[in-house]
Amino acid sequence: MKVNYSISLKLTLIVVLLSTIIILSLSFVNFNIQSEREDKIYYNTTEWAGVNFAQSHAVLKSLEEELADYDKYNDTEYITQIINDIVYDENNTEILQININKPNDEGVIVVNISTNPSAVGTIPNKFNINVSKEGDTYYVVNETKPILTIVTPVNISGDVIGTYEIIISMNPPLESNEAQIQFIVIVAFASIFILILSILYLLRKSIVKPIIKFRDSAKIIGKGDLDTKIGIDSRDELGELALAFNEMAKDLKESRDKIEDYNNILENLLDRKDEFIGQLGHDLKNPLQPLIGLLPGLVEKETDPEKKELLQIMSNNAEHMRDLIHDTLELAKLRSETVEFDMQDLNLKQEVDKVIDSQKLLLRDNKIEAVNKISENIIVEADKLRLSEVFTNLITNSVKYTDESGGSITIDAEKDKEDMIKVSVRDTGIGMTKDQINKIFDEFYKADKFSSEYSSTGLGLAIVKRIVEKFEGTIWVESDGPGKGSIFYFTLKSKAKNN
Repeated sequence: MKVNYSISLKLTLIVVLLSTIIILSLSFVNFNIQSEREDKIYYNTTEWAGVNFAQSHAVLKSLEEELADYDKYNDTEYITQIINDIVYDENNTEILQININKPNDEGVIVVNISTNPSAVGTIPNKFNINVSKEGDTYYVVNETKPILTIVTPVNISGDVIGTYEIIISMNPPLESNEAQIQFIVIVAFASIFILILSILYLLRKSIVKPIIKFRDSAKIIGKGDLDTKIGIDSRDELGELALAFNEMAKDLKESRDKIEDYNNILENLLDRKDEFIGQLGHDLKNPLQPLIGLLPGLVEKETDPEKKELLQIMSNNAEHMRDLIHDTLELAKLRSETVEFDMQDLNLKQEVDKVIDSQKLLLRDNKIEAVNKISENIIVEADKLRLSEVFTNLITNSVKYTDESGGSITIDAEKDKEDMIKVSVRDTGIGMTKDQINKIFDEFYKADKFSSEYSSTGLGLAIVKRIVEKFEGTIWVESDGPGKGSIFYFTLKSKAKNN
């Protein structure tokens, strides 16, 4: 049975393990260095050989020569200068301290002169252990520190009048210490470097590589290949996440397959709907056409006011039904894959001028001024008749939703990204709410508050949207709210000749 390990636990174990290895390694190196140093100290303090031992005798001999008579021995300043020169001589690096001990007035031996001023007046140590003797000279080994104390009598003209006390360091030579320090530093840096590499390797193996594998697989899944599996078998959070992601991809694939089935069914239904609407439109259009031609004449000849009004209502409804049938057939035709457009290079300003001219009477009757601000240089690729239909529907839509006091419609165009022209149709009409903006291009949509006041089939803007999309453009609308007008935007393909 496999055990689950969290990523945080893995990282903790990695750091603890490698830190322990480094600490043990450095402790081992330090132990070896300390052992080697103790061996050297032991050798120096028990065999009385080497530089330190010889140096101590050289110092003693030098002192005895310098202080060979009573006058010099009693000259405190002279002795102080002599012993300071000896201690601070760069060749005497092992000499730590020199004391001249004399009996005081009470006959007690005390430190009379010393290179360490704080030692003056104190009683010298009474050594009783680790003492070796050679003639009149005593050698005392310190138990806790690597130092050697040499005590020998001051003998002038056969009289012992005090003692020399020399304290010498028994540490290995300075060069040896520096080499050991360098060795420790090199080992420490090497250990840290190995630690970093080991941590990086373990992190990459246990965390980074699974994350990279997860990322690459997720990109493939994101492109639609839902059969891809994320192959992470680790028993941690990444493994659980990969398992959950694979389950999600499986569910998405099943949902996508169902949606595709539903879309196929919907496409078939839409095709049948369009066929039905087309057939129904033709069936309704044929008997309706004579009625539309007959009713206006009956209205004109009728003299009875009540009958005349009823005939006028019948005529208006018949015309509305004709428009509805026409727009429905047009919408079904635009949805067909087989519909073909006669794409041409058109001067946009000229085409808009023609539409405005065709709508002069409608605009004048509703007190609306149409302004064409499009530049003469803008050329677009479009079907001439369909482009005229787009502008006609947008203008008539603006007229319908402008109150009786009148207003204005401004048409403009400018260069847009990706070699497209963005066209705007701005009106001063009643404006729209956010909910109306979201539904304005839906088929048969009419805002409830305007349905009884304004005559509309609810298909004009849906037709405009399909035509613009057939032109490979997009259409949208903006409005600051009710009473603040609307702006319809749509894009058309631009031609290279545009300046």
